[in-house]
Amino acid sequence: MQHAATHTMQDEITRLRRAITAQDREIIRLKNIINYRAIENNITPMSIECVMHHVCVFFNMTVDMLIERNRKGERVKARMAVCWISQRRYNHTYKSIGVKLGHRDHSTIMNACSEADDFIQTNKSFSKQVDMIINSIEQEFASDPTL
Repeated sequence: MQHAATHTMQDEITRLRRAITAQDREIIRLKNIINYRAIENNITPMSIECVMHHVCVFFNMTVDMLIERNRKGERVKARMAVCWISQRRYNHTYKSIGVKLGHRDHSTIMNACSEADDFIQTNKSFSKQVDMIINSIEQEFASDPTL
């Protein structure tokens, strides 16, 4: 009898964790919308802020999570994507990207771009992710005739 009660409790804990995770994802999505709307009037096509927003939406994180000094895998990949897209695709300077990504040094951004170059060549999944982010940025601005 005790085994059945433990099993039911484990099921309930698992269900609650899933519900919290879904709520966390929704909170992150809403924060992204709010942050994006707050800077929408100042955003220019293909600006670093725009790239950051699209990367955050794609990787399901907030801008604060992207900027914070954390070496978790998904956050590193997201920062590498921001650096690579901003520099290689839209020609922003290393320094300006570093300022937007939490006042990181330009050499840190250069290293992230270089690592992203290698990662894009060796990891087709990351390459597809970057392409999808670029497509989402360009589709947004292609569909808005005011920009």
